Amino acid sequence: MKTWSFDKVRSSTVRKVASAALACGLTMVSVQAMAQAKPLQKLRMAIPVPALVFYPIFVAQDKGYFAEEGIEMEVISTQGDGPDVDALIAGSVQFTASTPNRLMTAFEQGKPLLAVMSVSNKMGIHCFMNKESAQKAGITAEMPFEEKLKRLKGMTIGGTRPGAFSYVIAIDYAKRGGLVPQKDMRVVGIGGGPQMLAAVENKQVDGGCFASPIVELAVSRGKSVWFVNNSLDEDKAFSEFLFELLYVRPDYAKQNPETVRRVVRALVKGNEWIMKATNEQHLEVLKKRFEAVETKVLLDSVANVRSSIVPSGCITPRALQAAADFMKRVDQLTKDVPFSAVVDNSFLPGGCK
Repeated sequence: MKTWSFDKVRSSTVRKVASAALACGLTMVSVQAMAQAKPLQKLRMAIPVPALVFYPIFVAQDKGYFAEEGIEMEVISTQGDGPDVDALIAGSVQFTASTPNRLMTAFEQGKPLLAVMSVSNKMGIHCFMNKESAQKAGITAEMPFEEKLKRLKGMTIGGTRPGAFSYVIAIDYAKRGGLVPQKDMRVVGIGGGPQMLAAVENKQVDGGCFASPIVELAVSRGKSVWFVNNSLDEDKAFSEFLFELLYVRPDYAKQNPETVRRVVRALVKGNEWIMKATNEQHLEVLKKRFEAVETKVLLDSVANVRSSIVPSGCITPRALQAAADFMKRVDQLTKDVPFSAVVDNSFLPGGCK
């Protein structure tokens, strides 16, 4: 009768297990290598302006979060909202991150679009004013906001282009100040950030409305003062407000649900990084896009932007309603929009937390 040695059996078993583990490991490495070698899916996303309110998108690009999801994302600026959503509707881009006006008006016109993520949950347009114009009107930082609005009479305020949020917010402020837009206070289209900055400093207009970091930069240069910083809830109407969202066409979302989920996942990762990053880490990303802007201005701008981010990307009914109320005040919408008709939070990786 053959006698088996326990040590020999154990040694043989260990060798077999090790060989199997090695083979499995090699297979896993091979699969991973194949996945890494697979070409990235090329997608395009439109944004209205290269402003810091789109920081989660910049982070997802620079930190490789799109690439982790198998995506090569090209981000295109259209120099004002309007053409960005037009590009989505035309199919020349698959995604647009922009203001909610077209989400509302498209539904009212019977051609609904879909919001799948909040990019910014506060009004991200702030307004600044030429220092001399503010002094002439008696506008001070300590003055109640409602009083500031009344003192806009006789002024000219610039937005990027007619119909853009930076333009219609000035219309809203005129109305809320008891003024008749284009009669008691003029609103004009100026163009992008550099053009806005120059127009206010050269007194071609009294003030302008734009996103970070242009407003912070304007104030830091000494010729302008804040009129309203909406990140600090100085205008209570915009404390919880669907300002920037990720748009897709409903047909694209239905046909490509996993692609939408991957894009949303990358942006949520960007949100999470922004909330945890140190100042040094923020500057490493920001200096690539805003190299001419001073460090303090960039960090002040990041603080303003962070206050408007919902890390999960969740869109709430209250935020949508605040945006609808704004649209009605500026005569761009005639009635409320049903939440379920234009918002789908199901693509968020963690849902609404």
